[in-house]
Amino acid sequence: MKLKKLLFAMIILLPAALYSQQSFPPDEVIVGTFIGKTIPLREYAVQEENYDQSVKQIKVVANRSRYNPQVNENALPLGIDQNVQRNFGEIRTRAIEQNFIGASSSESGFVPPDPTGAAGPNHYVHSVNSIVKIFSKTGVLLVGPVSLGTFLGIGSNSGDPIVMYDQLADRWFVSEFGSLGNSLAIGVSETGDPIGAYNVYQYTFGSFPDYPHYSVWHDAYYLTANIGTTNKVYAVERDVMLAGGASPKIVGFPLPGGIQNTNTVLSPEPANLLGTVFPANAPGYVTYLQDDGWSGVSFDHLKVWEIDLDWTNTGNSTISAPLEIPTAPFNSVFAPFGTGDVQQPGTNQKIDMIGGVISYAANYRSFSGHNSWVITFNTDIDNNDTSGIRWIELRNDASNPWSIFQEGTYAPADGQSRFMGSAGIDAGGNIGLAFNVASSTLRASIRYTGRFNGDPLGQMTVAETEIVPGAGVQTFTNRFGDYSHLTMDPNNFTFWHTAEYFSSDNNWRTQIAAFTLSSGFAKDVGVNDLIQPVNGILTNAETVEISIRNFGTAAQSNIPLELRVDGNLVASETFNGTVAAGSTATYTFTQTIDLSTTGQTYSIEVRTNLTGDEFPANDPFIKEITNLLANDVGAIEITTPISGSGLGNETITATIKNFGAASQSNFNIQYVINGGTPVIETFTGPIASEQEMIYSFAQTADFSALGNYTVTVSTSLASDGNPSNDSVTAEIENILCQPNLDCSFGDGFRLVSIAEINNPSACEGYGDFTNLIANLAPGSTNNLTITTGYGDQFVKVWIDFNDDSNFTTDEVVVNNVEIASGQGSGTYTVTMDLVIPSGAAIGPHRMRAKTNWNGPVPNDACEETNFGETEDYTANIGTLGVDDFSITKGEFIITTEANNQFDVSLTTSFNGETYLAVYNMLGQQLRIKMINKIGDSYKAKLDMSQAVSGVYIVKVGGKNTKSYKTGRIIVN
Repeated sequence: MKLKKLLFAMIILLPAALYSQQSFPPDEVIVGTFIGKTIPLREYAVQEENYDQSVKQIKVVANRSRYNPQVNENALPLGIDQNVQRNFGEIRTRAIEQNFIGASSSESGFVPPDPTGAAGPNHYVHSVNSIVKIFSKTGVLLVGPVSLGTFLGIGSNSGDPIVMYDQLADRWFVSEFGSLGNSLAIGVSETGDPIGAYNVYQYTFGSFPDYPHYSVWHDAYYLTANIGTTNKVYAVERDVMLAGGASPKIVGFPLPGGIQNTNTVLSPEPANLLGTVFPANAPGYVTYLQDDGWSGVSFDHLKVWEIDLDWTNTGNSTISAPLEIPTAPFNSVFAPFGTGDVQQPGTNQKIDMIGGVISYAANYRSFSGHNSWVITFNTDIDNNDTSGIRWIELRNDASNPWSIFQEGTYAPADGQSRFMGSAGIDAGGNIGLAFNVASSTLRASIRYTGRFNGDPLGQMTVAETEIVPGAGVQTFTNRFGDYSHLTMDPNNFTFWHTAEYFSSDNNWRTQIAAFTLSSGFAKDVGVNDLIQPVNGILTNAETVEISIRNFGTAAQSNIPLELRVDGNLVASETFNGTVAAGSTATYTFTQTIDLSTTGQTYSIEVRTNLTGDEFPANDPFIKEITNLLANDVGAIEITTPISGSGLGNETITATIKNFGAASQSNFNIQYVINGGTPVIETFTGPIASEQEMIYSFAQTADFSALGNYTVTVSTSLASDGNPSNDSVTAEIENILCQPNLDCSFGDGFRLVSIAEINNPSACEGYGDFTNLIANLAPGSTNNLTITTGYGDQFVKVWIDFNDDSNFTTDEVVVNNVEIASGQGSGTYTVTMDLVIPSGAAIGPHRMRAKTNWNGPVPNDACEETNFGETEDYTANIGTLGVDDFSITKGEFIITTEANNQFDVSLTTSFNGETYLAVYNMLGQQLRIKMINKIGDSYKAKLDMSQAVSGVYIVKVGGKNTKSYKTGRIIVN
């Protein structure tokens, strides 16, 4: 049977918040149900559970849309995130310490996996929907896979797991959805051995507790979840759980001031303690982002609440009013949840990256003199669903509340989306950030970067490093994630991360990796930043200032330095001071450099040459510096519209960049479509030096006719120093919809046979077989034979009789015939009637066939359902002769030459009189001529040098036949 489970030590500081604020009591106390003690996990053998891959299991998210629409069109940052880090980090670190496979879809069978895991002194405990596996820290599998329901002894296996290592108590914490209605199950290990027994508890809530996230804190395990329409945070009675007590409580607090995000995930993030040092009586902290694109939010900011607990008298516990912390402008609004955000290569199926929420986990660490709290979330950097990772380090101390110490958006300029990030901070104050990366040209992969304490603020300076490359794509659902998980080793310096990728098409896998930023060497220095010069109007005597970092554990002095420009050695000098371990120092070269050529980009390399350096890989730092023109603006990308179906009057949006040194305002910007009349408007600005901004033209353009459109956007600035970058061109095509469905389990067509068509096929999702023609007479009833590889299939067929590319109810010729009702995997063949109306229009028309599993095919022929397939053919109403078939089966090729010259060729067995005709996009015939056959092909030269720029249709057919071949050409 096919199932669809849509699853969706010293105290160093005083309390951090001494500022006056209002507080509020809890409004709910829940007492846990003690389920019992599990058998030791070590009694489960290492095994490989073989799940039936015909089972379709996708996770449901409590019937809630994870999408908060943007309602404020003037929300900052107005398209382009100006906080973006566009360059890659330069600093090399040690190789990844551990890198091994976690779990796979063959073991779990659920989509998405929701990977989570944590490292203890000797183990790594890993869980996905809906199994648990326990490894040694070298990747040796010790236990599993064991289903979470079996492991926790709750008899259900519902998912959304979270694994934590409680370093304060040397215990393990594992949770998933419970077996009771609207419940969560939590297991806490009896000892520090994760393969021993666990005490298990269940808690029941008023609504389904979707997307639960937890944190370790000294006075509780804090919990947030997407529960109904409530804005709440919960504190779980940790001490009782650690003692194996019978009735640990959960105290629930409403979030004063609320969160303006009622259409998306209502899961704030609690602070998760790293290390074992914390301020005395430190309150619990909870945060949530607020986007000014949402209703009721006037500026981009974080909200932070504080929780003080009294477990003796829970009524004395309090939560504070929120502290509102303004951030640099961001845009957390992506495509509606369920439609996908991130593109994949070779498929129209996008994957979700979860916008509008803070990523798990929000990690906190105490230092001498301050506390740090690292927060990450996905942000749209270009208003076109390209994701970067906004990361923020908050700090507070005994006298000051939380404020932003630094923030940045990590999004190097390579066209890839970086998403599903998770970050932490080690005992040296260095930040590690791991994430997924994907695009239309890159399969979803896992990478990491980081920064060292003391590096330039807001910058990830560590060279981006691949954990594992993607090897496949997912075509049957947009679901991905829903989170990744970065945790810290108890040694306080090693980062452990787990996330999802695809090991092959439609097969997910998780990877577990460990990496460190601290080198661990005694003698290790390098250059970590080029401070001066920077891009601008430069001279022949530019000063070079650098930052030197001591990555090692011993102080270093008298450090030799080298300076190169474009690979040529310019200076060898010595830093004569001392750099303490883990510290930085600046140095200014005596030698200046010549960067005076206007418009030129120079490669500046600076490196240390310390004798005996134990890790030379981080010695150099390379940066490109450009001598900018004073006045230079241009268009770099057309972001909307994009090719697709259903285009109409569309807004043309482009990214404009100031390449020059001077700020610019009030210059002309225009667009031209197919070489037509320019639409000219004014870009008011201002746009600062090297800034990128989005411009949306006020006048829309009509893309409603099917076909290709050449769109050019250009700027016109008086005294522009470099006209070559003024313009950008994009090809936009309004195409007939091509609904791509999931047929990987056998749903869909394995054979379509009618009249002259007999087409056995594999799983295409969408198949364009319009080169195959069935001759069907008006008023006829025809046998249509369908073979499918799975039961419970409904079949619907349309013929677009009026050729308007819109399949309507009166064009249905097979109406939801069901094949193999109630059956599962197998081969099923049914012959059904396909009826052609007596008044059907003569000639060739597109014929669309669709299947859908377990329910009728919708009326909308463009709708994408979960399981099925779409295939397009040609139905010719009337009768085709032998000559018609010779033409339709011919090979038609148009080759573009220089100066708008085209070679046209039709290779066919047809030998009769043949014509070539050219039409514009309005269907008007511009020219027609007879062409001759040379050898086995009809060939012609087509000169379009005098034609207006645009898209044209070329048709070649027999003079006395009904058949022809067509193709598009673009005249520039």
